[in-house]
Amino acid sequence: MKKIAIKLSLASISMMVMSGCTFSSDALFPSLTGSDDQEQVATAYQNTGNLPTLGTTNFEPIEIEEGSQTGTFVGQKVISFRNELTQLQSSIKKHNEELQKVRASVINNAMQYHKTIGTIEAKLQVGTTPGNPNMYALLQSAQNNVQTMNVNTDTLNQLSARVASDAAMTTYLLDSIRAAYGVSGAIDEDHRQLRILENETNQTSILINSLLSEVNADISRQQQYIEGARSYIVDLNSSIKVGSYGVGNTPLVSSTVTPAANPILIGNASVSSSKPLFVAKFNKANVNYQDGLRQAVSNAVSKKPNVRFDVVAVTPSSAAQLSKSNAQKNAGEIFKEIISMGVSADKVSLSSKTSGDATSPEVRIYVK
Repeated sequence: MKKIAIKLSLASISMMVMSGCTFSSDALFPSLTGSDDQEQVATAYQNTGNLPTLGTTNFEPIEIEEGSQTGTFVGQKVISFRNELTQLQSSIKKHNEELQKVRASVINNAMQYHKTIGTIEAKLQVGTTPGNPNMYALLQSAQNNVQTMNVNTDTLNQLSARVASDAAMTTYLLDSIRAAYGVSGAIDEDHRQLRILENETNQTSILINSLLSEVNADISRQQQYIEGARSYIVDLNSSIKVGSYGVGNTPLVSSTVTPAANPILIGNASVSSSKPLFVAKFNKANVNYQDGLRQAVSNAVSKKPNVRFDVVAVTPSSAAQLSKSNAQKNAGEIFKEIISMGVSADKVSLSSKTSGDATSPEVRIYVK
């Protein structure tokens, strides 16, 4: 008798791991002492890109042992059962082939998507013209990749339904084989072959249910992946409109600033490029800076309608990474508030720096 075993091998689908689809906060806030060039930014993005997390199992049915004809009624049932099991295993092979093709397509489209997104990100990072048609063409290409992944998800849903149907048939076959033990008129050879078929069918049932479980898991992961990709494309579309990329569609342009004064809020400073128009020091929770910010921006615009604002996230030199992240988050919020006051996005830049004279995270706004 041949040894019966379920063969499960790993498919050679490469995976990449990442923490998210966007640049890190350091990339979003360029250093005031310099920045990476476009190629370096693209490489950095691709190195942190991720692919969908799919299953890797290659489902191979076991080999069915041949049996001799006994000429009894139960012997005829054994032959019928064996033919049904052979057909089910043939279906499993087809399901597995389709699954592996879909997985390869998903990974291929995801790689193309990330390559295209990386190109878009790199260009937005260094800046481009608002509404650049070439950027929109790249974005459409990324959207096409997502659409293909969505088609793949539909294919997986259809595959899941077929596998579920075959899983039910396998359970029915297993019950029929077990019921045949009680049929009279059988000989010892009939029961021996029934035991072999029962074992083979039971292992096939385990295999097909594992296949069904993995297909459904792939569907769930793929749906989440597509949802994130679609949302990110919407964000990039908004960024392309202004020609730059950042948190909340914040333009990323480096600026040169000098140390600022220490008051928590400076709302009446003169419009100058040498000292800040406004400073919000976040040395406690719920800093109320909104009224002072609005007044400072309004005064600056009234004195110089084409004034430009530099929003700088400032962190103490000895501060931990968390303080730096908080300063950058607050700077992003202040940027959006300035835009909400009617200032054009192309007249506001966002950057970050560390300062020895800062005692807590703060945001400084300079004008020019």
